[in-house]
Parts: sequence; C-alpha cells; structure tokens
Amino acid sequence: MSHSHSHSHGGSKNILMAFFLNASFSIIELIGGYLTNSVAIYSDALHDFGDSLALLFSYFAERLSYKKADRKFTFGYRRFSVLAGLINGLILLAGSVFVIFEAVKRIQNPEPVKAEGMILLAILGIVVNGLAAYKMSKAEGSNPKMVMFHLLEDLLGWVSVLIVSIVLLFKPWYILDSILSVLISLVILRGVYKNLIKVGMIFLQNFPTELDVKKLINEILSFDLVKDVHELKGWSIDGEAHYLRFHVLVSRDSNIVQLDSLKESIKLKLKEYNISYSTIEFEAECVHYDE
Repeated sequence: MSHSHSHSHGGSKNILMAFFLNASFSIIELIGGYLTNSVAIYSDALHDFGDSLALLFSYFAERLSYKKADRKFTFGYRRFSVLAGLINGLILLAGSVFVIFEAVKRIQNPEPVKAEGMILLAILGIVVNGLAAYKMSKAEGSNPKMVMFHLLEDLLGWVSVLIVSIVLLFKPWYILDSILSVLISLVILRGVYKNLIKVGMIFLQNFPTELDVKKLINEILSFDLVKDVHELKGWSIDGEAHYLRFHVLVSRDSNIVQLDSLKESIKLKLKEYNISYSTIEFEAECVHYDE
C-alpha cells in the first residue's frame, strides 16, 4: 500500500525538545556515574553528550530543510535533514566505539558499583528517554527517524541497567556493569550501521527500494492513450519524497490537449507513491524504436 506523508515543522520542535531532555539528563548521568562508580552509566553520559550535539545540529538542519526550492537548490533544502542524519549516525558510531573501549578496560579490572543509585538513575533514564522517543515518533523524515532510533536504543539500555542493578543488589557481580555497557553499544552499532547505509544510498541516488515499480507502471498503462512506459529512472530526495523520470509511449493521433490532461493524471497517481517531483517525456508510436 502506498502512503502519503507531509513535511511538518513538528519534527524540528520535537528534536529541540529531545535535545534539552538529553542534554539535561547527560549532566545528571555524569554526576550519577561518578557517585555510583558505574562505567555503564558514565559511558552512557558521554554517549548522551554526543547525542545532544547531534540533536542540536539536527534541529538547525531540520529547520533549514523546510525552506522552499530556489535557484541555488532547485529541489529544495530537504536533503539537509538527510545530512544531519548522516552526521548524527557518525557521532553515534564514534561514541559507541569509545564506550566499548572503556568498558573492556573495566572488564579486565572490575570495580564495585552502587546498585541503589543505579536503580534510581535507570528509572529516571527510562522516563526521560521514553518521553523523548514518544515525541520523536510523531515526526517524519530520515533525520527524525535516526534520532528516534537512538532514543529507543537508550530506552532499552536503561531497562537493561535497571535489571542489572537489581541483580547487583543481591550478587556482587560487578563485571555485569561493564558487560552491559558493551552489549548496549553493540546493539546501537548494529542499528546505526543499517541507518547509515540507508542514508548513504540516498546520497548515492539509489533508486527508492520502497517503490512498487511494477504496480506503478501497470497503473500508468491503464490510462487511455498510454501504450508503454520505459526508461524509468529515479532517486529519493530525503527518504520520504522521491523524484522519478520516464518515457511514455502514446497513440500517434494524440494531441497536445490530450497529452496535458494525461500528464496531470499521471502526476496525481505519482503523488500516491510519494513522488513529489517527476519528468515525463512523451513519444508517439511512429517514432519509437526498441533498443
């Protein structure tokens, strides 16, 4: 089924709110990590500071992406949102690698942690990240989705911290703190890798994989006058809106009025597939040659 999406300013507002939540909580984490001697919490604080920087950049890039097309950017500024998603992912990547490096050192030399303090921070972390992730779930576009993804990962991470801290109340298995830190980072790395690949494909102008090309062509062929559709090429503007160009073979007796009407009908159909920009070239049967 095809979906139609709108690009609203709600995304940037939600990103800004997520930034303030994340930045404020990062400070609390730093203090809490120091007091509890937990490498999982301390590492997550550093990770969240990186997230905060990425969120701040994402906010300004998302705001810029709302600007309409001009002579400088004829397709508009929507790819700035994708650029922010790329930088956001790279920051997450670097942060996760750093967390793993620090945690591995602690695994070799486990240190006692204060489980009671970890429990309180974990509950607070679940509330803060849960609220931020909920806000971001209402936004659309590749950048807000990347932001929501790592907020959800943080949320799951805090659930894990809560479970481990409860275990540490009864068993002095302090190595679990470091192991958990590594596992959280590995999960984040896996998700970030997938999203970075997707963002990279947008920049490389990969044909949108979500488009059902066969169905779209069949729907265009159902229009009167249309005999064939070929030379179909396209790419995604920002992972949400797409561009498509193709040739349409029409009856040789078609006139300009009929072709204008046909073009409008086709463009309306394209919008159902989130194709915001298109170039349609008509060819008469008598001048068409098979390649």
